[in-house]
Amino acid sequence: MPPTTLTLSIDASWDWLTCTEFGFVDDGVPVECWREIVEDRVALVTHPHTGAVAGFAVVRWEGFDAADHDALFTAKPRFGVPQLGLTDASVGEVCLAAKAWLGDEPTLNRAYFHMAMTAPTPAKAIETWLLCLEAGDLQAHYSLGYTYCELGDFKQAYRHLRAYTEIAPWNGWGWCWFGQACAALGERADARAAFTMALEIEQAGGHETDADEQLEELGPRVA
Repeated sequence: MPPTTLTLSIDASWDWLTCTEFGFVDDGVPVECWREIVEDRVALVTHPHTGAVAGFAVVRWEGFDAADHDALFTAKPRFGVPQLGLTDASVGEVCLAAKAWLGDEPTLNRAYFHMAMTAPTPAKAIETWLLCLEAGDLQAHYSLGYTYCELGDFKQAYRHLRAYTEIAPWNGWGWCWFGQACAALGERADARAAFTMALEIEQAGGHETDADEQLEELGPRVA
């Protein structure tokens, strides 16, 4: 079986590197899905639903030297990272190649991500989030969703948030914002289902959300 193909992201502002399968978002992934290779520094991430390895992450990327950690060169599985010209590489080899190429600089998707976060207006943020999405960062679906909600464009919000809940169904806040978009469009049953999903994720150990308040505001189920 050929090595899993990963996409590289480096976030200089938050000081991390991730390499994950395209279409996989690690935002909100349960803690039990992380398997450390280097304590408090490097970990494999597994898919919450299948258990398959979906990539890896490095924290405190600035100044990180993979050569200091032998385990990174022996850990399985091996990966392909086309951005780096790698087809069958260890985690350590990926890290060395990424450092040689970009150093501590961000990849384009994460540069756009932080530009959007500091945009002066929601409308300007939308422009930059779209560039972030075009650069392959699927977290931008979530950000576009809540920003469109803030602008009152719930049809656009619905489209992006629905996509995000399919990409990262373990993220409770994705379901909360999707529920708000559904409610604003009059889709009360879908809104209730989304808020209920968010609450279930929270109760299972996920991030705390406002799902219970949103359900209360939605009111009783209509027969």
